[in-house]
Amino acid sequence: MINIFRYNKIFKIIIILLLIFSIAFVIPYFIYQINYRNGKLEININTVPKDASVIINDVSYKNGKNYIIAGKYNITVKKDGFKTVELSQNIINNGDEINIALDAESDDAKAWAEKNKQLYADFTNIVSEKANKDGAAFKIINPIVNKLPDINYLYSIGYKLDSSDETERAIIITINSSEQYRQAAILQIKSWGYNLADYNYEFINFNNPFKL
Repeated sequence: MINIFRYNKIFKIIIILLLIFSIAFVIPYFIYQINYRNGKLEININTVPKDASVIINDVSYKNGKNYIIAGKYNITVKKDGFKTVELSQNIINNGDEINIALDAESDDAKAWAEKNKQLYADFTNIVSEKANKDGAAFKIINPIVNKLPDINYLYSIGYKLDSSDETERAIIITINSSEQYRQAAILQIKSWGYNLADYNYEFINFNNPFKL
């Protein structure tokens, strides 16, 4: 005859052991993860080769999902046999990406690259897709760029990125004209339906009458 009380006792012991395990390991792990991610942005690092060393401000990171505080970082990606890449990048939004494919230099690295052409092709597709998304987002934020450049014999209106903007999405409207046609360029922007106060401007061929 099955001893029900015995099996109930064993079941209770198992439940207690699971609770102890959760308290000792699982809960602290989740608390660590919450604290680790607190105030940080989720970014994705994608390199070719996948096992390339990624150093961001002297701290090692891995391929895939990572968490980092917003800011401008010096990034080094390297692997024996491949050309090292060093760059600076602003990390300012959740979902920002670091995409770097290393060029093979040694014979062994070139042989590896030859065998893994598909990885480089997939990388190119990822970067192209991101560029398309970034371009679409940029035009949503700065719809006036759909009208630019606007060039005629009186003036030309263009734009450039505002280097003082950390998001790298703000623009400066550039107007190239003689002084007498500068107002015509401003009126053209206004006629497109844009608020002139929404943009900063740089006037090219501008002679300061107060300059000594």
